[in-house]
Amino acid sequence: MKWISFLLILCSCTCWQLAAGQDMGRFINNSYTDQQKADSLFKYARKYFQRAKFDSANLWLDAGLPRALNTYNDTLIAKYYVEKGNLAVMQSNTAQAMNYLWNAQAWSVKTFHYLNLNSIYILLAKCHVRLNDSDSALLYFRKSEELSAIHNSYRRWLTYVEMGSFFASAYNFSEAEKYFEKAYYLTKEKGVRGDHGLTMYNLANFYASRKKVDKFALLLNEQQEFTKTTKKDFSKDPVHSFLYIAWAKETPLESKVEFFKNVRDKLLAEKFLTNGSLVNEEIASLYEKEGRFDEALKYVEESIVIAKLESNASNMYIYNKMAYRLLKKGGRLKEANDVADKVFALKDSITARQNMEMAMELDAKYLAEKKEKEIALLNANNEISRKEIALLNSQKELDIKTISLLSSQKKLSDVELLRQMELQLALARENELMDSVVNREKAYSLSMTREKEKEAALNAALGRENDLKVTELIKEKNLRRILIGGAFLLLMAAGIILFQYKKQRSKSIVIQKQSDDMQVLMKEIHHRVKNNLQVISSLLDLQSMTIADSQASEAVKEGKNRVQSMALIHQNLYSEGNIKGIKTKEYINNLLQNLCDSYNVTNDKVKVKTQIDDLNLDVDTMIPLGLVLNELVSNSLKYAFKDGRQGELSIVLKEEHQHLLLKVSDNGAGYPDGLNAKESKSFGMKMIKAFAQKLKANLDVYNNNGAVVEMQITKYKLA
Repeated sequence: MKWISFLLILCSCTCWQLAAGQDMGRFINNSYTDQQKADSLFKYARKYFQRAKFDSANLWLDAGLPRALNTYNDTLIAKYYVEKGNLAVMQSNTAQAMNYLWNAQAWSVKTFHYLNLNSIYILLAKCHVRLNDSDSALLYFRKSEELSAIHNSYRRWLTYVEMGSFFASAYNFSEAEKYFEKAYYLTKEKGVRGDHGLTMYNLANFYASRKKVDKFALLLNEQQEFTKTTKKDFSKDPVHSFLYIAWAKETPLESKVEFFKNVRDKLLAEKFLTNGSLVNEEIASLYEKEGRFDEALKYVEESIVIAKLESNASNMYIYNKMAYRLLKKGGRLKEANDVADKVFALKDSITARQNMEMAMELDAKYLAEKKEKEIALLNANNEISRKEIALLNSQKELDIKTISLLSSQKKLSDVELLRQMELQLALARENELMDSVVNREKAYSLSMTREKEKEAALNAALGRENDLKVTELIKEKNLRRILIGGAFLLLMAAGIILFQYKKQRSKSIVIQKQSDDMQVLMKEIHHRVKNNLQVISSLLDLQSMTIADSQASEAVKEGKNRVQSMALIHQNLYSEGNIKGIKTKEYINNLLQNLCDSYNVTNDKVKVKTQIDDLNLDVDTMIPLGLVLNELVSNSLKYAFKDGRQGELSIVLKEEHQHLLLKVSDNGAGYPDGLNAKESKSFGMKMIKAFAQKLKANLDVYNNNGAVVEMQITKYKLA
């Protein structure tokens, strides 16, 4: 499977690179000028760079650089070299980066392009930081700062962020804080959200690393105030949600939790309850990642209490959902089911509230549309009234003209004058009659238009209301289907889980019974082995009493002690209920007591000091270790204090750096001068060397105010 996955990834990368190569070929082989090709290739390289696809970006830059050189455009060529240098910096190729940047500087100086030069200075400073050349790095940072101060004062924030990182890496934290804060105030004043988010993120990480709780809390409040004023979700954007602190790898969990607890206490003390809950959520997430679900749950429950105090249903839903997840992961399924009921109830409440808000919004929209149409209708009526007034005015002008005409014709005869007057009166009456007819038709037409508009508006309103009801019915049906389906799936899942649980439980009972039987059997075996070894030890003890030869008797006695050391191991295995391992402290103390009894040694003669770690060693490790210890202690008790001096015997067994250290020393006569442990012919030393090889131990035998034997054991196993 691993090979298949690797081949799939390789094929996808190859196909993607082929597609990128085809796009590049489209640009290179078209009829555009070198200037146009270079500009287009550079834009594509920037896109790949911003997506962290550095190899592809380098490919497009390599294709565009020769065409840029053909244009003899100093600014464009410098821009290419700057981008190549930036790419080399990102890929940690410092020497190559500096070479590109020097070329870029040479081309930028010719036409003095501010942005190119500023980028060059910052990148050269970063290169010198990597070369541990602090003086040169600081020189280029200062050049960048001075250049920006002259040409674009705001862009100093980029330099200040890099200088803050530089001083922080040099452990000059006061200077680092000064420059991080300078960048912060510049971007805050300018109000460019992307820039300010970045400076806030860097400053927040610095405050967290320096445990500056109060300042971190102020930044968190500022960040939260911004997120309230926008509909965009910043919860997974590290630039705007800087609770995702870039902790050092070696930072212990408790240190992170302690810092966040201090931040939370500061926020709660200043009545920023919602922000305090947010910090509690981050603490819970840290514990959840470590698998410490119960501890995470405490902080989530505290956030639930705060959400209740604020009557914040959304936060109550979020934190109850998180509590359900933690209870489920922690195996507390009954409590998780109880919390799940609360989650569903809160979800229904929130959904109902959202539906109500949506209905109110639709109603308000409908009323607004209705009002707009009424206003339009009134405007139309006003327009008709205006035209009627204009018609009356024109009639009035006609009357005035008629009077003027009559006055101009005074010279006519009275008969003609009377005839003209009668004619004018007849025309006037006819006009009035025609006007009244027209006005009546207009009024009728207007009333019909208004009725139609009212009817259309009413139909539209009814249509919208019907559509809204249909939509609500569809939503209710879909929700009912989803709930029924979810309940069915939940019941199925519960049935499957119950079946699997019963099946697993029956298996566990069988396995537990077999395990118990096996444990009883192993205890019985160890008991019998111990009894057999005890019998052998007793036989050897009786045999030593009947042997006249002291050397032979002593050899038998030593054999008895060796058997006794192994018997003690099996005694520990069946008596303590731990059938796999031996408690070193208890075993060695029992072994020392047996050896002292065997050689009739009391505390008045030899004072025994022990420094033994409380380890639980595997039987395969403990048996050779016990035999070696038996041999070394026996050797000290027999030979070290023959001259009757007050003796002191020290035994050390402890775990150090991937090995066990066994050290046995006394203040006796020591080993004979010229003793070579590797060439010794004695049985005891041969046995010690054999077991040292088995345990892959370094054996060191020397005198230091008495005999000292050290073994650094690398092959050991804890039970």
